[in-house]
Amino acid sequence: MKKTIYFLLAGCFCLAGCGQDHTEPATTVHLKGQLTDMGTVDVPMRYDGASSLLGNSRDILLHTDSAGYFDTIVTIKEPAYYSICRNTLYLTPGDDLTLKITQSNQEAEFQGTGAEANNYMKYRLFPKGGSFLEAGGNLRGSFDATKALIDSLAAERQKQLDGLTNVSATFKELETARIRADVANSYICYGSYARVEDRAAFTAQIAPYVQPLLAGLNNDAYLDVAVVRDVLSYAFSPMKDQWASGIEFSPHISELYRSAEWIEKLNSQVTKQLTDSVTAYAATLNDSSFKAEVIAKVEQSGKLLPGHPAFDIELEDTEGNTIHLSDLKGNVLYVDLWATWCGPCKQESPYFEKLAKAYAGKAVTFVPVSTDTNQKAWLSYLAHEKKALKQYNSVDTSLRTHWEIHYIPRFLVIDKNFNIVDAYAPRPSEKEKITALLDRLLAE
Repeated sequence: MKKTIYFLLAGCFCLAGCGQDHTEPATTVHLKGQLTDMGTVDVPMRYDGASSLLGNSRDILLHTDSAGYFDTIVTIKEPAYYSICRNTLYLTPGDDLTLKITQSNQEAEFQGTGAEANNYMKYRLFPKGGSFLEAGGNLRGSFDATKALIDSLAAERQKQLDGLTNVSATFKELETARIRADVANSYICYGSYARVEDRAAFTAQIAPYVQPLLAGLNNDAYLDVAVVRDVLSYAFSPMKDQWASGIEFSPHISELYRSAEWIEKLNSQVTKQLTDSVTAYAATLNDSSFKAEVIAKVEQSGKLLPGHPAFDIELEDTEGNTIHLSDLKGNVLYVDLWATWCGPCKQESPYFEKLAKAYAGKAVTFVPVSTDTNQKAWLSYLAHEKKALKQYNSVDTSLRTHWEIHYIPRFLVIDKNFNIVDAYAPRPSEKEKITALLDRLLAE
């Protein structure tokens, strides 16, 4: 359950004759400052450690005022990674940070205890951008030439890390693992960005470089680094024979990826049989944090089974008027969750509009809902796109916490009584499947 925890701080004074000092280790972090352009006053600070691959029960909701200012104290028992939008934070018990964060990670500002680690984190790379490839911007004429650039950039990043003076040895070890994982990710992603045609030959070419990097990441502690988890996932994929030949991963690492396979199933469908199977699997887990996330995921997924009440969300139309999804009940609702930055979402949009025309005059309401946190980008996009349907935007936290929206496009079907029919409904491009479902509901 996501929460923000507030504390009243009281000074502790030792009276004369009280004996030796019994100073307790710090268990909180003080955060204050401004979060701008978040699209909402309730901003999730997402836990980004190993168990975040399975669920989000350790996320924290930061409550800001209308200008994005906040001042709060959160409990934290050990150093951990968190993320706010594209910003990755490293928080240590005892940190006292004043920060200013936007959706652009490199614009972040940090002051106070813990600032040096977080100012370093401003320039962390993105796995989905091919890490050191920078979304293809660092491609060179061949893999060897690109590899030379990747290696030089990694060496420079390592030099910056080694030069930090007010960070822990643990932080430096974890960030060194991040650099190595970014290198491995860069090598692997080269094939996609360079559009290598013979992928089998390319895999064989780079395997001697990738395998030792994966072997060096075979450390339970390194799972707290997001890109390490991304890279190790290759070792548990159909490519494992090429990438992880001869590597025997720890039971802890193997347990995480076995659990992730079950979570992936729950992220694409939900049935009573599946939730029962995952519950039985959770009972076999050794890691308590993994078990807690899997159980929490099953409990939440169970609320998305057909027949359960639909979760309400707040919507805003292009004129700035606010309504709730429940205001539209009375008809069957077919909801399209999308965003302007999502290519597959935009590919589905014409099918959605066409299907809406086909059901015009029938008791089905088609509801396109942008999940863009940048409303200006959404409105600008719509200004250049002709849409027949009334458009809505939502940054309601229920989308993630209740509807389990972890990817888009995602489609929901809700009946006329505002109960869930299918929380993972067919896409409009899957015409036969979705029309069969809608027609059945209209006939009931």
